[in-house]
Amino acid sequence: MVVIVELSIIPLGEGPSVGKFLAHTVRALEGFGVKYEVTPMSTVYEAEDVEGAFDVARAAHEAIFFGTEGRVKRIITTVKIDDRRDVEKTMEDKVRSVMEAVEAEEQN
Repeated sequence: MVVIVELSIIPLGEGPSVGKFLAHTVRALEGFGVKYEVTPMSTVYEAEDVEGAFDVARAAHEAIFFGTEGRVKRIITTVKIDDRRDVEKTMEDKVRSVMEAVEAEEQN
């Protein structure tokens, strides 16, 4: 089973640029060995099950507090989970499905 997760973490109170803080979350994802993709607004990753999905999200959230040695005092984290159990679809499968629909629409 593949669970696809969208994770958005916003550290507050340290200015408008947050990339240096979010780097800690990427390291946390790498520590779990999950497949992930950083996008301009969030990070998407795959987990084996819902429990693992939440474990990764929690680690990414906590990584900012630990990695900034207490400089960041507040974080807003949003987690979306796509837990489809009738078929197994990866992140790439989902993107490919949309792009195929776009191509089909263009041909009509």
